[in-house]
Amino acid sequence: MMNKLFVIQLAISFIVGGSFIALQSFVAERVNKKIAGIVIAFPSTIALGLFFMGWATSPESVAEIIPSTFIPLGLAILFVSIYPYVAEFIVKHVKHKLLQIIISFCVSIGFWFALSVPLVIFEVNNFLIGMLGYVLIVIVAHFILNRKSYSKPVTLEYTNLQKITRAIFVGLIIFTIVLLSKILNPFWGGMFSMFPAAFGSVI
Repeated sequence: MMNKLFVIQLAISFIVGGSFIALQSFVAERVNKKIAGIVIAFPSTIALGLFFMGWATSPESVAEIIPSTFIPLGLAILFVSIYPYVAEFIVKHVKHKLLQIIISFCVSIGFWFALSVPLVIFEVNNFLIGMLGYVLIVIVAHFILNRKSYSKPVTLEYTNLQKITRAIFVGLIIFTIVLLSKILNPFWGGMFSMFPAAFGSVI
């Protein structure tokens, strides 16, 4: 049974995570298009997730599992690079716009889960393996991403509903990070801290 402190930690992690992402959206709307991309890509989920993990468990347990997060972090970048290809394929076969978005997101994030979960199950926590895996995945992602030509960046504008939905989505991810790190083990929390929540919520 959850104690009162842990319930408070979960609630605060959800509120702070959601509020921070709402602030990101607010700033991204008001800056240069290229700077907006940097603002959106700020690793808020990682920073907040690890912070609240350390609060719910201990800073030492978070430090111990850091090497296990390198490959899932690389896979988050791979998620961004494969999404345009998945979306392009789905658009040809599905006409409804909302379904296009949902299916494209689920398929792309499915790759992230399929490759990240085994690392947690087998507790792959070697620094050298993690770094080599991360570098290799980033190189592959860079190659995939640069095979397509892209139009100029668009101005980011969010409706109030989109801002709220995005804040709730990321808040739930931070909530999940803290919950899993406590009820399962820090490896699960570490993996979810690398979940491409910021990129996913933008998409």
